[in-house]
Amino acid sequence: MFSLAAIPSSMRAMAASSFLILIVLATATSADTVSEISNGSCIPAERVALLSFKAGITSDPANRLVSWRQGHRHHDCCRWSGVTCSTRTGHVVKLDLRNPSPAEYEFHSLRGQVSMSLLALRRLRYLDLSMNTHLGDAMAMPGFIGSLQSLTYLNLSCMGFSGKIPPQLSNLSKLVQLDIANNYQYSKDISWLARLHSLEHLNMAFVDLSRVDDWFHTVNALPNLVVLVLSYCGLRRSNASSSLLLQHNLTVLEKLDLSGNHFNSLAPPNWFWDVSSLKSLNLEDCNLSGTFPNELGNLTLLETFDISHNNINGMMPGTLQNMCNLRSLDLSGNNISGDIRGVIDSIPSCSWKNLQELILIDASITGTTLQFVSSLSSLSRLDVRVNQLSGSIPVEIGMLTNLIYLDLGWNNLSGVITKDHLSGLMNLRYIDLSYNNLEFTIDSHWVPQFNLDEACFSSCHLGPQFPKWLQWQKSINDLDISNTSIIGSIPHWFWSTFSNATSLDISLNQLSGDLPLSLEFMSMTVLSMQSNLLTGLIPKLPRTVEVLDISRNSLNGFVPNFRAPQLGVAIMFSNFITGTIPTSICQLEKLRVLDLSNNLLSMELPDCGGKEQEQWNSLNKNSPRVNSTSSFSLKITTLLLSNNSISSGFPLFLRQCASLMFLDLAENKLTGELPRWISEAMPSLVMLRLRSNNFFGHIPIELTGLHLVRIVDLSNNNFSGPIPHYLENFTALIGNTTDNYDPLEDPFGEYYDEDGGSVSTYFGSSGDSFSVVIKGQVLEYGKNTLYLMTIDLSCNSLTGEIPEKISSLVGLISLNLSSNLLSGSIPFKIGNLRSLESLDLSKNKLGGEIPGGLSDLTYLSYLNLSCNNLSGRIPSGPQLDTLKADDPASMYIGNPDLCGHPVPRQCPGPPGDPPTNEDSARWHEDGLSQLDFLLGSIVGFVAGTWMVFCGLLFMKRWRYAYFRLLDELYDRLYVISVVTWRKWFSSTGGN
Repeated sequence: MFSLAAIPSSMRAMAASSFLILIVLATATSADTVSEISNGSCIPAERVALLSFKAGITSDPANRLVSWRQGHRHHDCCRWSGVTCSTRTGHVVKLDLRNPSPAEYEFHSLRGQVSMSLLALRRLRYLDLSMNTHLGDAMAMPGFIGSLQSLTYLNLSCMGFSGKIPPQLSNLSKLVQLDIANNYQYSKDISWLARLHSLEHLNMAFVDLSRVDDWFHTVNALPNLVVLVLSYCGLRRSNASSSLLLQHNLTVLEKLDLSGNHFNSLAPPNWFWDVSSLKSLNLEDCNLSGTFPNELGNLTLLETFDISHNNINGMMPGTLQNMCNLRSLDLSGNNISGDIRGVIDSIPSCSWKNLQELILIDASITGTTLQFVSSLSSLSRLDVRVNQLSGSIPVEIGMLTNLIYLDLGWNNLSGVITKDHLSGLMNLRYIDLSYNNLEFTIDSHWVPQFNLDEACFSSCHLGPQFPKWLQWQKSINDLDISNTSIIGSIPHWFWSTFSNATSLDISLNQLSGDLPLSLEFMSMTVLSMQSNLLTGLIPKLPRTVEVLDISRNSLNGFVPNFRAPQLGVAIMFSNFITGTIPTSICQLEKLRVLDLSNNLLSMELPDCGGKEQEQWNSLNKNSPRVNSTSSFSLKITTLLLSNNSISSGFPLFLRQCASLMFLDLAENKLTGELPRWISEAMPSLVMLRLRSNNFFGHIPIELTGLHLVRIVDLSNNNFSGPIPHYLENFTALIGNTTDNYDPLEDPFGEYYDEDGGSVSTYFGSSGDSFSVVIKGQVLEYGKNTLYLMTIDLSCNSLTGEIPEKISSLVGLISLNLSSNLLSGSIPFKIGNLRSLESLDLSKNKLGGEIPGGLSDLTYLSYLNLSCNNLSGRIPSGPQLDTLKADDPASMYIGNPDLCGHPVPRQCPGPPGDPPTNEDSARWHEDGLSQLDFLLGSIVGFVAGTWMVFCGLLFMKRWRYAYFRLLDELYDRLYVISVVTWRKWFSSTGGN
């Protein structure tokens, strides 16, 4: 007998769900035969369908469906959130579950699946599930949506759908608006669109249409289109070439967005120049080149024109004079190459009073006057940053009472800014005048009429007094007054005025005094105060802070109970911080970058796995107790602690730093042996700097397990024993110096990035660097550090020979093994290190000849082989002969057995031609060929001998001739010897 228990639970649930949907659909079908009601109460079958839809939702973080419940009090589904019913029939006609939190849509998205129960809503005309990124969850868009044939509005954008767009959407013949943008979908055939004759609004942005043939032919079949958005769809002129010359049917099209596609040319035939009904045209980032076409003048109704970030040259044509409706113009990122006055003159004068946005970012624009702004009285946004504008800012700019956004940064503007420039800007919300040579002379009692959201004045002259007018800007989110010549203490009102700001930058001034002991009441995520004269303790930070740069000040420690749970980057180098790093660092779960170099830290570092961890666990009784250090880990990627007085052995807490990439412990007082677990505990290490400490013992061979390391500096310690073999395991040093190089991994790069709240900040803008002994001098390295590719084991007591395998590290830029006790000869294949720029093997006990392969190192700019036991002729070559031209002999001093240029001692014997680079290369590259020649000679001799032997063995005539020849030869030798003997003895006896 069949038992239901034998069916798996998942199949039973699926069957039950399908059965419920069938009941819902059947009920809905029967409901259509019932006479229509007019009391506005929802249809019972549709209420069941909505509850079935809710059952498919597994998570509702924003509680948007909380009102969708059964029971007498909630039976009217027309009152449910997001549901609208017809007041005449009671049928559900609108379902709007759009995610209302665009800034945090991922966190408020519905999760689950779109249930087929929606098919029961047969009168549904409006369906919006957009911005629910986890509702699609990388699944295919459900094809059953095409059966909701009453729909006139469908918005499924930003839902995370993937795969092919279902062609069943062609059944929605009543559709007026379709938005399926910003998913992960594609289509090879969009002919189904041609059946949507009523369509007025179509948005398919970021749908991959690169494999669609003749996309314009399909779009042209939609004569009612008013809005068409096909941005970043992979469209090209090549897959529309057959139709570009056709007469288009888009006679009512008002908005066209083709941004992010590669059409490559502005020249006709481009069909959008003939769509005279256009009011908005967006061609941003279309890889367009050439000059502006005269046909642009056909678009007389155009209000918004964005052609930014292309390769267009020159000014706009004079045919635009009838474009009187222009509201917004964006020419950014092109090569306009002209005076800004010419740009303004090319804009139709009839549109000057209407123009609201003028955006000319990085357009190679010059000019010495902005007087034209008085004519653009309706401007709400003026953005001309990153150009070559010069001269002063006219006071007439204060007449732009509608101005909201003003950006003149990154130009060469100069002169004085007074309150008259700003007083009339009562609607201003954003201002950026940074990186100009502007001087503010504003009365301390002036109260501005505007309330700014963002203000950037970096590198302007605001000082010497702290600008008091800023205290009225309590709505600021982002304030940058770095490098503005401000002197003195930070006013008390600063912290309270900007307590709600998210980013504050007051760096590169001469601000002095102690900081408040607590900034916990503030809300910032980024705080930069580097390069000032601040003193006292590093305060308690806001719980929201993610990036802290307080380097190059005179701070001397941390407040007790230092906490910052969101801190991802802490840059505190070049202060006077004493004592030890607080143990609370062990609880900074999001910390990625910590730079405390060049301070006065002493004692040992916290171990983050012993007493501190136990204390932390006791304070967090709700969290699982950590019983071993192996269950705890830090996520630090960059740890820079050089130039302190940190003592004890190699820090044990580094065993918990599996993500560590950059480790700098140079110039401390660390001692002991290096642990063997370095490569196992920190497999991602790229930089290891332990120079100028007191480490001793052998360099563990396990160190060569650091496959990603590019910088190894163990110099100026007390290491002994041999250099580890298996150097070929340093695989990052094998190959070109740029191989596998990711600039985002460089902590000295000038940028920072935020991704989903997880901050990855890089602090080259703070000027951080480290010293490297290279090319015989101490150099500071900052940007492009990872290109250095260096091994420095100098100033130790290493013995034995230089491993031959070192010649496999062909990406090395610098190799320094000086001041050790190394013996043996210089590796024969040292010439393989073709990227080498600096080689220092001085002050060792190396012997033998200098390999001729050194002449192959075409990038070599520093060489020191002095104070060894080298002998023989010094090789020469075009590169070697140019090194240290003022005193070339100093490279070889202390090797009395060396001879030849440039040392005084001449080599014995006739002077030979110095080996050329080609000869040297042939000597090394053909070493195996010489061995092959020797082996070939031996094989040839044996083969020839066997051929003669076989001939004598198997051919009788050869044998007779051979032995007859031997007999004759024997007879002749016998006669000659007897005659000679007798003649000699007879002549002797006669005497």
